[in-house]
Amino acid sequence: MKYNNNIWLLIDDRKGNTSQIYGIAKHINSKNIIEKKIFYNNLASLPNIFLCKSIPHVKNKFKKHFKPPWPKLVIGCGRRSAPIGLWIKKQSKGFSKCVQIMWPSYPHKNIDLIFTPQHDKIPKKNNVINIFSSPNIIDNELLNHEYLKWNDKFKKLPNPKIAVLLGGNTKKHVFQPFHIINLMNQIKLLLKNKKASLLITTSRRTSLECIEMLKKELKNFSNDVILWEYKNNKNNPYFGFLTHANLIIVTGDSVSQCSEAASTGKPLLIFAPEDITIKKHKEFHESLYNNNVAKKLEKFNINDIDKLKYKPINESLRIAKIINEKFL
Repeated sequence: MKYNNNIWLLIDDRKGNTSQIYGIAKHINSKNIIEKKIFYNNLASLPNIFLCKSIPHVKNKFKKHFKPPWPKLVIGCGRRSAPIGLWIKKQSKGFSKCVQIMWPSYPHKNIDLIFTPQHDKIPKKNNVINIFSSPNIIDNELLNHEYLKWNDKFKKLPNPKIAVLLGGNTKKHVFQPFHIINLMNQIKLLLKNKKASLLITTSRRTSLECIEMLKKELKNFSNDVILWEYKNNKNNPYFGFLTHANLIIVTGDSVSQCSEAASTGKPLLIFAPEDITIKKHKEFHESLYNNNVAKKLEKFNINDIDKLKYKPINESLRIAKIINEKFL
């Protein structure tokens, strides 16, 4: 049996998953980090209780990536990657340690370490560590780079510069055009006719109907606006928005965008209508409010912008430190 000290990152087709893995990998104490690209077939929809420690849900051309020498550590994110990590551990006869980001459901006992959001309320287990927010790639180095990259374009915009991060439809709820109207009305109330600029980005979950309504609402908005649509995959200014913003507004359907905003240390407001906010998202928002990381958009006074201060949340670094100490 062949082994080495490499670390395998299981990189699938979901950007939210890959961002979490890349964010952690930035702080791992190893130069032997290797990405293993994965694409899934239709079997990936099966619950993990059927997949267990196997890889039939991986497309055949990507299965060839998994061969000896087996790595010291495998890091995956999301339910579908867990059976792969367990299969690699099995093939290596226990040499490869398996780290999982987000709760994989059954089977979980043989995973060496699982990092799961505290709002998921997973019962206490020896291999589970709760995290405050989603890990991501944001740190001072990235923000400083993006600040300089976008400075010429954004520096002349009037302050406060307000980044607006739009999510959209979820499995259980539909983000409707009238929610966009409500959001824009709340932003107008927030500004109270003060001069400002909006830096707005949509996401893959923002419907075309909501985007059209947004454009319609923006015609009646007197301040400077930059709108970036997710379908335009070139020159994405997302991180530029975050680092140049004086204030960030996020729709509460996106835990990852809320987490990324909280990683900047910038004043953060959450727009989370009751009719489209699921229980665990609401609990996540409450944890942000209770730790003075965020405020509710509808209850915030723009004059209090300098009072909303907190230490940037860097769960990627915390997770990496635990992995370094335990396995490396």
